Amino acid sequence: MNNSKKILVAVDGSLQSLNAVNHVVLNFPPEKLEVNLIYVMPTAPEPFSDLDKIGLFKKMAGKKHEEYLSQEKEAAQVFLNQARGLLSRAGMADDNVQVILHPCQEGIARDIVAESSRGYDAVVLGRRGLSKFEDIYLGSVSYKIVQAVGDTPVWIVGDGVKSTKMLLAVDSSDNSRKAVDYAGNFAAAIGAEVTLFNAIREFSLELLDISIPSGAQIEASILDELKRDVQQMLDAYKRQLEEAGVEPSRISSIYTTRSRSRAEDILKAATEGGFGTIVMGRRGLSRVHEFSLGRVTTKVLHRANLFALWIVP
Repeated sequence: MNNSKKILVAVDGSLQSLNAVNHVVLNFPPEKLEVNLIYVMPTAPEPFSDLDKIGLFKKMAGKKHEEYLSQEKEAAQVFLNQARGLLSRAGMADDNVQVILHPCQEGIARDIVAESSRGYDAVVLGRRGLSKFEDIYLGSVSYKIVQAVGDTPVWIVGDGVKSTKMLLAVDSSDNSRKAVDYAGNFAAAIGAEVTLFNAIREFSLELLDISIPSGAQIEASILDELKRDVQQMLDAYKRQLEEAGVEPSRISSIYTTRSRSRAEDILKAATEGGFGTIVMGRRGLSRVHEFSLGRVTTKVLHRANLFALWIVP
């Protein structure tokens, strides 16, 4: 397939997994998609897995352990048929949908991460589907995958995402430039509306030896210069999107000033604008590299319950 996308969707039998499958076909022409559905079957009930007591469960279950695995496999196959049917109804050819089904080997997250390194354009996860946690927090499978997949974009899909409108949260970092290019290819393919968004952080000259009113005048002058710089950056990203094939009439840009929380501003803009997807670079301008995700991206990740968040390395 010319200009096709190869997507890995991690599923586990939950409604959130089906949301993830739906989101894929919502954001790219089905005839140009190759989708691999990966289902890693647990070899023990979740409490035993959480406590790293799989061996204990096998010993306690005895001969019934094989029965447990058989039941898990049957349930997985039923769900995978349901997911394949969803893709088929969306227009995908059966030959372009593959299933990867196997018992857990190194751990559910590790097995998915290992598969993700095999040349995918995205790894797609339901926000809460791959664990029983109430949110993508504190050691859940989804969060482990987000942290570990460093070279492939990861899509975390929230509940009920139907809009194809994209909010691209950008700064002047290399990651943002890559995120704009990446999102532009998908947006162009389906004619999605794209809005570029930037938040200028609040600043103060209180620590400088500047008197009032001259201090206020200098502060206003700096803010004006920052606005000009941001607008130039947004204009450059708009040209990038146009080069990717996005219609100019479907591109807009906004920015806020005096931001106290860029993450909150991004989520507010996404909510008020009726966006379905938020796109961000994995890291922004922060020089703190000991964390695999940037601070703003991490904050948005934990709170974007009703959106799909695309994290682009």
